[in-house]
Amino acid sequence: MRLESKVLIVGGGPAGATAGRVLAAAGVDCIILEKNPQGTKPCGGGIPFGAFEVFDLPRSVIKRRIGILRVSPPRSGPFEIRFESGYIGMVERREFDSVLRDMARAEGAAVMKGSFVKILESGKTAVRSEAEIGGQRMEIRSGYVIAADGVNSRVRSSLGMKQINSLHTLGVKLPLEKPFRDNCCEFYFDSYARGGYSWLFPGGSNISAGTGSTNPKKLEAGLQRLLLMRGFPASGIRENGLRGYRIPLWERQPLVRGNVLFAGDSASHVMPFTFEGIYYAMRAAQFAAEALIQGDAKLYRKIWRQRFRSRFLLMKTLWMAFLKNERGMETLLSAFRDERVQQKGIRLWLDKTEGRGSFVSFVNALRKYVLF
Repeated sequence: MRLESKVLIVGGGPAGATAGRVLAAAGVDCIILEKNPQGTKPCGGGIPFGAFEVFDLPRSVIKRRIGILRVSPPRSGPFEIRFESGYIGMVERREFDSVLRDMARAEGAAVMKGSFVKILESGKTAVRSEAEIGGQRMEIRSGYVIAADGVNSRVRSSLGMKQINSLHTLGVKLPLEKPFRDNCCEFYFDSYARGGYSWLFPGGSNISAGTGSTNPKKLEAGLQRLLLMRGFPASGIRENGLRGYRIPLWERQPLVRGNVLFAGDSASHVMPFTFEGIYYAMRAAQFAAEALIQGDAKLYRKIWRQRFRSRFLLMKTLWMAFLKNERGMETLLSAFRDERVQQKGIRLWLDKTEGRGSFVSFVNALRKYVLF
């Protein structure tokens, strides 16, 4: 049995669903192949309010609105960053991803439950892929493939591409208790979270707690320390659905290989230092879809570089210079005690409609404390 489509999208998460929505709205025939529609990715689920405006997303998926960040450096007291405007919308990923697929389906995209197996042939005019749908192996012939299938991308491995470097994380869901402020996200930096941070994010009915580090051997100890520090029983973390996963560490990845385009985690589209991924996955997928609508896959690479390359390079520089040890963490975080740096950074983070001016403004505010 064989299916045909102009574009095959592998993965129905934020990137894949967004690509399908944009393509279908432009009248481009596309298939979204999602292996586990009822699954949920371990994720804090924080989305800046600007993303809801950029993608015209329903606010009904927002479980909580965050207006305060509490930051705990490794060697000095904690401080808070309060948003002058805007918010972070906390979503539940299973529901959020399902809503995005419904939006793509409403535009005319074909959403199918199935698993991508491998690319059989990638030519100049078509790609032949093998998939398993409804328990049957079948061939899907398409003009293009958009790989939006995550950090463990089967499309990448099918093409013989190397594995993506990652930050290792360990997380758990805990009951949302009254002492925890439901409008505040907490960040903790120390040697247990080398290269990353520990976090406590309030959701709809629970708290997402976790630790991310380039050293996976310290994850459980770091998570236990975090929970004990905040008054949660660390001894029972395994009883609360402890889950480990990998977050891509951004590096210059191929965005286009022949007629195959990569977006989201499969292209390591996670902002270094903040590790924000959902918005950038959706934007990358939008750019990929727009390039295919114009009939030029290589245009995708050009658009992404013009829009985001300088930001990713800056944040990668900060990550490499300051998140590898406690001394560096302390140095960088001290800059964010300055209210001017705080608000410039928050504006850049939250308001996704901002242009290059907000980026330059943030860099200039940071220069007083950090030499690039």
